[in-house]
Amino acid sequence: MNSRSISSAHATTSNSSTQSFVGRLSVYFVLIGLLASGMIYLMMIYMLQWVEDEVSLNNLRDSAPFVIKQFQKGVPEPLVLPPNITAFYSSDFIPSHYGELQNYPLGFNGEINDDLSELFLYRSEFVLNGQMSQLYITMPAENIELSSAQWTGINTFVIGFTIGLILLFSYAIIKLFKRLIEPINQLSLQLGNSITPEAFSVSQSAAKEFGILTDSLNRYRQQNETLIKQEQAFARYASHELRTPLSIVLGSAKLLAQKPDEDFQLRQRERITRAAQDMQNTVEALLNIVKQEKSSHENSPRLLTEQEFTQTLETTVNQAKKLAIKISVEWHSSPTVQPNSAVIKMLLTNLVNNAINARCEQLPEGEKSWINIAVFDKEIIIEDNGQGLSDSEKGHQRSDSGGHGLGLTIIDTLCQRYNWQFTLASNQPRGCIATLVLPKLAV
Repeated sequence: MNSRSISSAHATTSNSSTQSFVGRLSVYFVLIGLLASGMIYLMMIYMLQWVEDEVSLNNLRDSAPFVIKQFQKGVPEPLVLPPNITAFYSSDFIPSHYGELQNYPLGFNGEINDDLSELFLYRSEFVLNGQMSQLYITMPAENIELSSAQWTGINTFVIGFTIGLILLFSYAIIKLFKRLIEPINQLSLQLGNSITPEAFSVSQSAAKEFGILTDSLNRYRQQNETLIKQEQAFARYASHELRTPLSIVLGSAKLLAQKPDEDFQLRQRERITRAAQDMQNTVEALLNIVKQEKSSHENSPRLLTEQEFTQTLETTVNQAKKLAIKISVEWHSSPTVQPNSAVIKMLLTNLVNNAINARCEQLPEGEKSWINIAVFDKEIIIEDNGQGLSDSEKGHQRSDSGGHGLGLTIIDTLCQRYNWQFTLASNQPRGCIATLVLPKLAV
């Protein structure tokens, strides 16, 4: 695969990093905060001015009944009410700089603005000495409105308070997003590093979900490493299984050239034929394992006969006899199996070979090595009095040297493929018990 095909496999993303993302997000938030603060500021100033005017106008309107009573009692105009309300009922006493107040309609209650002054006016009418008279109640705006210095102080306070809130919220947002983005940066840096760390990690302040993600990455990495080791062990196992019959074939072929004796050559041809058959069985079983599709659905369930079982273990039994190991088979009933004969041979041969390889060299006086095989309709039990299980062999994690050996790798793989349950336990007083539990199948 060239570099072009590798680069095309990458996901399409933007060129921006998470750091620039946080920076842009902070800028966006500040701009939104400034816009919102400006709107709030303008609304606040407008509300202050509106409240200020409404208070003054309400004060004028509410003072009208009192002013009318005072005029009806004969109080002369202009009538001054503390602190700065002045009432008139004729236009003659209205100061000239107030303008033509009589031009405003009856019921007017508002603020009058001109170039010289600002004035609050309430205009009405009332009965005085049996005649309708006009009523003008005024109040200069400069005496009651906030001064320029006061407005400057309010504006300064509001702007400072708003800027303080923006800075505080910006700091909080940056801290929050750093808590969300920083773990991604940490994992990205660790994944992109040429030297992969022993375990991926994130800071303790990261969100819980990043801890779950990190644990998952470490777990998947461990699973990948385990699978790689299993594949390597499987390759060693396959080469070992094929090397033995190949050695037999090569040795027999050399011997055929040395002795022309017909009986001798017949025996060598038989050895070559058996070795070739063993190689064929091994290759067929390995192909069943490495196929992409589920081979567990390719074969129909069938009964495993005692004859097939005996033929399957014939070579292994002869090997055990050469090592002075007694093998006994207890046939109780025929189990229903699905794998073909090659897979059955590889599975059972490995189990028995494991027991043979785990034989104990130093047994108590009078005791001999033995392997007992019991076959039932739903399980197969292989029991031995060998070395037993070491710490590394417990939980099916066998080493590839000595003991029950590398065969458990292929056994586990085959059992998972055909839904068989494989367990390995210590035997008393020594040795171990291997149990194959077969699924319930209809023939």
